[in-house]
Amino acid sequence: MKVLIVEDDPWIAELFSLVIRDLDANTDVTLFASAVAAHNYLRDTTPDLLIADLNLPDGSGLDVVRTLARKAPASLRLLTTANISRQLVLDARAAGITEFIAKPFKVDNLRGRLARLFSTETELTATADMASIGDLPSFLQARLQSPLRLAWSTPARQQQAAASAARLNRAGFIQLAEAEPLLTVVALNRANRQLERGRDTCLSPEDAWERLGQTACRELVQRLAQARIALEHPLLQQLASDLAGQQQRLGEALTRLGAERTIPAGALRTTLTCSRLGELAVISAIQHFLNYGQQADEASMRELINQHASAFGNSIKIQQQLPFLLRELTGALFHLPATGLRKDRILLRIAALETGFASPEPAQLEQLRRLIKLSATAAVDILPADA
Repeated sequence: MKVLIVEDDPWIAELFSLVIRDLDANTDVTLFASAVAAHNYLRDTTPDLLIADLNLPDGSGLDVVRTLARKAPASLRLLTTANISRQLVLDARAAGITEFIAKPFKVDNLRGRLARLFSTETELTATADMASIGDLPSFLQARLQSPLRLAWSTPARQQQAAASAARLNRAGFIQLAEAEPLLTVVALNRANRQLERGRDTCLSPEDAWERLGQTACRELVQRLAQARIALEHPLLQQLASDLAGQQQRLGEALTRLGAERTIPAGALRTTLTCSRLGELAVISAIQHFLNYGQQADEASMRELINQHASAFGNSIKIQQQLPFLLRELTGALFHLPATGLRKDRILLRIAALETGFASPEPAQLEQLRRLIKLSATAAVDILPADA
């Protein structure tokens, strides 16, 4: 079998090559990093399998797919991309794609999919691939086994980020990160991976900007604008907007309670941004499902968001290595530990209960209010001053 891989990321290209050669040592693998080189190769050679990245330095992988589809209709043509939109699915089908491989991917999953290709003599169709996704509950369960990716809140916000990335200043980056949780969690993850001994953990977009620098932050926004999908379904956009409204009311309550005098301002704002990561991760996964051409009714989507929010929230916090302090603060919005109460956690819980962010618990709310109103001496005994 002859295989052509068109991928500008050398690590990913080599990974594909290694997996393919491991499946069949006799496979003839050719690697190119550009569309032009691939087109030149296809003038004289006809591969049995094409693996092309969507975004190449000098063009689109779909153009390479079209060329091979015209030349060899029976060939297998795979497109790799991190941004599967509904329009892309339609364009890819028209171009002659036979299967998608979504980034990021796990090596075991990649090996399994390529092994199936090597074991069949019939052409895979995009329709068959779409059917293999299954129903929405099964799709969400499967997503938990893979890296979770948040979406932009709207296509307009995504386009705005792409257009402004090259000239973003510190204030603009922070404003965008506070409005788009995907930027906050990715920026913190990247900044904290560069943590040097003796340096504090990054807890806010401000910290990430200082750690990464202007150029890296601008490049990050540009990359996310290109590589991540946006919410397109009206219900999913509305649900994300409702969550943003909840966070705003929560922030207003915390300001009224004076939480900013207890919790560092940056960490407090990041806690609000990350307060509904679980719901947003499920919403983003559902948009991926719809982008594959699948259907789901609104009642089912609402029910599944509520059902899976906790598991998705825990998973994405672990995957993105969200700092432990932020996990603790976010967790306090939903429940408090039985012992070791601290003032910052109590203030967060009070705000959550007062605004309806968390399920009503009138008895607990009253108890926590009494705790906050204790005399200064008693409060020091129960609520450590460094809380």
